[in-house]
This record gives sequence, structure tokens and C-alpha cells, in this order.
Amino acid sequence: MPSLWDATYVVTDVETTGSDPSAHRIIEIACVVVRGGEIAERVHSLVNPHQFVPPFIEQLTGIGNADVVAAPEESSVMPLVEQLLRQPNAVFVAHQEVFDWRFVEQALRRCGIVPPDVPRLCTLRLARRLLPADGKKNLGALAEYFGIAIEDRHRAHGDAEATARILLRLLDEAERHGIETVEELLSFQHQRLQQRRLPKRVLDVLMPSLDALPRYPGVYAMYDGSGAVLYVGKAKVLADRVRSYFQPGTSLAPHIEQMIRKVRRIEWEETPTELSALLLEAQRIKQWQPPFNVLHRRTRRYPFLRLTDDAFPRLELVTEHDGTGEFFGPFPHRGMAEQLRDLIDENFTLRRCSGTIEPSPSARPCFYYHLRRCGAPCAALQSAQEYAAEVERVRHLLHGNADWLVAQLENRMHAAAEQLDFETAALLRGRVRELSKLVGCTPAHSASVSRFDLVMAIPTAYEEATVEVFVFVGGKLAVQRVAGRRDSFEWLVELLDEVASADRGELSAWDVAALRIVTSWMYHNTSGYVAVPLGEHVTPRQTIERLRRILAGRGDDALETVRMYVPIEDV
Repeated sequence: MPSLWDATYVVTDVETTGSDPSAHRIIEIACVVVRGGEIAERVHSLVNPHQFVPPFIEQLTGIGNADVVAAPEESSVMPLVEQLLRQPNAVFVAHQEVFDWRFVEQALRRCGIVPPDVPRLCTLRLARRLLPADGKKNLGALAEYFGIAIEDRHRAHGDAEATARILLRLLDEAERHGIETVEELLSFQHQRLQQRRLPKRVLDVLMPSLDALPRYPGVYAMYDGSGAVLYVGKAKVLADRVRSYFQPGTSLAPHIEQMIRKVRRIEWEETPTELSALLLEAQRIKQWQPPFNVLHRRTRRYPFLRLTDDAFPRLELVTEHDGTGEFFGPFPHRGMAEQLRDLIDENFTLRRCSGTIEPSPSARPCFYYHLRRCGAPCAALQSAQEYAAEVERVRHLLHGNADWLVAQLENRMHAAAEQLDFETAALLRGRVRELSKLVGCTPAHSASVSRFDLVMAIPTAYEEATVEVFVFVGGKLAVQRVAGRRDSFEWLVELLDEVASADRGELSAWDVAALRIVTSWMYHNTSGYVAVPLGEHVTPRQTIERLRRILAGRGDDALETVRMYVPIEDV
């Protein structure tokens, strides 16, 4: 079984004419595909049920008989769902998995399709075992708990999107419980909910600490009787998170259950925001190496794509940031980086060979030239200017601008179809689909680490008048400080002048880990922050003035959340 983040989760929601999968039919279906920790693909369609849509269903969903009478047939929609479920390492996911799977299974069989034998995951079961027992676990309650907005509630596309985002949060929680593989996760969802009974003497010792826990973000540490740290965790609300370990209805991974019985002291550090709690948690785990932590204990090497700084740059996959060349990423795992690199190799003509090139007409081009995968600048068949233009096109793509390439491939696909070359057309259609998936999660502005320059402000949990300010320069966290919304920010102008002139250099393992934590948090909390990019032609004072204008709620900027970066993820 793959790791939690290497699986392909097909998050599905259906709207139906009733509750019996044999007697009733699907009227709308949506699948949201999650790979590598990010949403990669969406499939959504109304379906003609050839049945009457009852008034109560129309009232609940807004889907009436007039909407579905001309909708696609079941036989047209379900093969698309089958393709998603037959992907490598696919897992079927739904909030009430039994209900949705039975309808999908019956619909596939009616279309003459044998349902794929895929593992199935229920986010409702997961939530009951991972989250505090005292809260409701329906879709609306979980969305509120995680701060996820549901658009078009009780519509398949809205509910599937929300379920996918809830799944990502639950996977984070599962990893913190020590669950590392899909197999462990599938087993955990069926773990029996037991009434945990800790020894009274343990509860008596811990109760004063549990009662004193604040309702703020922060990091907590659990210690045994000898004073050794057992476990470190982060919380959006410390009181809820820590107490959940000791509530009878919460299921825990076996090793965490074992750890809880050893706890004799709990300490915590409050933080202004959830993001600063995430960063502090990673620091504390690396510093203290608690025996019951899995996440962050080992230094993880995230892969990058790098355009080298040679006269004729190459695109290569690396696992360390040494400051030379332009880096794109970091990617969550090697497979995603390799897939994007292969796609670029297929559509661009950058050289593959290592070493320095000295163009010479007498040089013999390698076989990549004959495969039309390289322009052969070594043999002077491609000029330095032409090669530089090709590099710029690759850079443009890695910055998230793929529309031109998609359009080019689509034109070639249509031309091949008109010439009845259906094999080539099908190949090009596949490339268009894969490119759209891959670049669908690239940054709106730039995936280049060297261009990750911004000032970000997040409202603190303490009071509405304060924000936590983060400044990133070249992917490095340069400033982290709490300030008032109406602060003059003169201190920040001076700091920006200093960091702007500093040598950017390489990123340490901690810099890369922090960048992954921050960009992932930004991706999941798009409305939870404002960010202002640090431009080459914008002075620090102009940047601060714009930030002040946004925080003060004046002008058009007040309505805009500037989303500077979306991490490239496995799609």
C-alpha cells in the first residue's frame, strides 16, 4: 500500500432521486481527485435518471425534472467515473461512503461495467476517530470546524469539493497520529470506538493542566513521570486538541494510546496564529526528537526542478537547494517532479547532456536531436538566442502559464483528427489532459523559489486589531512579528531595506521545510491572509503602503486577498 500522500483519492458525492440504490437513480455526480496532498482534477455532471425527481429532492438540491431531462445519460457519465477509479493507487472516498458507493456501484453495473475493486474510505468514520468527540461530524459541522466554506450545499460538486478539503485536513491529523500508509488509514477508520478509561491517578494529576488550557493556537508537549518529553503537537485551539486525547470517545492510534497512559505533565506555548504554531511545532520536534512523533523528526528532502545557470541551461531534478540556478518547487515527492520534468522533455528541446557546451559545426548531435527532443546547440544547429528563447518558454510554463501550450497541443490534436490520424489525436488529447492536470495546481504568479518574495499578514487569535506579519525573501522566512493593523510599519521598511540587499544564497533543510509548511497552509487557507508581493520595481515603502491600505480596509485592495503562491502538487 502507498503512503498517505502517494495515493489517488477519488472523492465522490452523488445526489439521487431517493435512498435505495436499486430503485432510485443518480441525478448528479461529482468526483474531486486528490493527489500528493492537493486537488488535481474535478469531474461533474448532471445525469438523466429517467425517473421522476420528487419535490423534496428538488427542494433540497435545487435540481428539478426540467434540469435532468436533457442531461447526459448514465452510460455517458459512468465510464468517466470508472476511469478515475482505475487509476494507480486509487481510493474511493465519500463522506458517507456506503451510501455513495452503492449508488456508484449500481450505476456502473447498469452500464455493463464491472465495478473496480478499490479500497473505500469514509471521512465520517475518520472524523469520529481523529477529532474531539464532543462535536458533530456531519459535512456542514466539519466544514465549520476546519474553516472551509461550502459553495452550493447539497449539490454534488459543492459537497464533493468540501469533502476533499476536509479529507486533506483529516490526512494531516492521521499523520500526526502516526498513520503513515493507506493500509493503516483504511484499518484505522474501522477501529472500534471504545470508552477509554485512564487510571484515576493519571487524570487527577493532569486535570489541573487540562482545565487551564487556553482557547488559542499553540504548541503542546507531553512529558512522562521522569520529565522526558513524549510527544509534541500543534493546535488551532489548544484546549480542544489536548483534551481530545483524554476523552472517552476519541480513537487513537495504538502507539498514541500507549503514550497517553505515560503522560504525567502537559506544557504549552501559545502562538498568535495557526501558521506560527505549525512552524514552532516543526522546530520543537527537530530540537527535542520526541519518541512518539513521526512527523518532522527526520529531515525530509523535498525534490526541486532546477534550471541551471549554464550558458545553455538544463532542467534537472535535485533534492537540495544550493543557491545556484533557478529552483522550482519544492514538490511533495519525487514522482510529481519527475512527471512534470518528463512532460517538459516531451514538449521542449532543452539539452539533456551535462557539462559545458562549446558549439561547433563539426560536433555530432546525439540521438535526442534525432528524436526532436533537443535542438543540438552543441552542433551549432540551434543558436544561443534560440536556445535562450526555449529556456524562457520552459520558465514561463513553470511559472504556471500553460494556456499557450495547451492551445498549441489542442490545435495539433484537431488537425490530426481532421486528417483521420486518430492515434496521434488520442496521444495529443492525453498530453493536453495531463498538462492541464499538472499545471492546474501551479502558482498563479510563480513557483520559482527565487521569486517567492512577499509580505504576508494573518489576523491573530488574540484580538482583531493585530496581525502576524511574515516576510519571505527568496523563499526564506526573514521576518515574523505581531503588529497592529494600524501600525506605521516603519520598522518593516527598515527590515525590507536590509533583507533586499542580503545575499540570498542556498536554502537550508529547515528553510525548505518551513517553505513547505507555509505554502501548504496558504493553499488551505486562501481567505485567511493577505499578501503583498515584493516587486523589483517597487520600493519597500510602496509595498508597506499597500499593505496598510489593505489592512485598513480602504480602496479596492481591501476586497482582495493577494494569493501569491500555490504549491505545485502531485496531480
